[in-house]
Amino acid sequence: MKKFYNAIAEFHAKNEMKGTNNEEMTFRLNLMTEELGELAQAVTKGKSKEDFIEENIDLMNLILGNMISIGVSVEEFEKAFWKKHEKIMSREKRKLENGNFRVSEFKN
Repeated sequence: MKKFYNAIAEFHAKNEMKGTNNEEMTFRLNLMTEELGELAQAVTKGKSKEDFIEENIDLMNLILGNMISIGVSVEEFEKAFWKKHEKIMSREKRKLENGNFRVSEFKN
């Protein structure tokens, strides 16, 4: 993860985002909403695997940028990631009424 995080940190530095609206979370949330819409289109319109991958990478870049924008270090991010991963790995897979499965804290 460090390699990806540092690449996005380099992008932020190159474009002098520190202290600009590019680090403002409402602005960034709007960007993420736009990118999520593009991912939804890639899925619902049957676009290529490459388009699907690209839209997911756009979201990943924004998420890492969110962390950088609020000053979360790569070490903090990795620690939080593994803490959350441990939590989700302890969850049980549950069958929903419609025959699908869900792995979350959501209770129906």
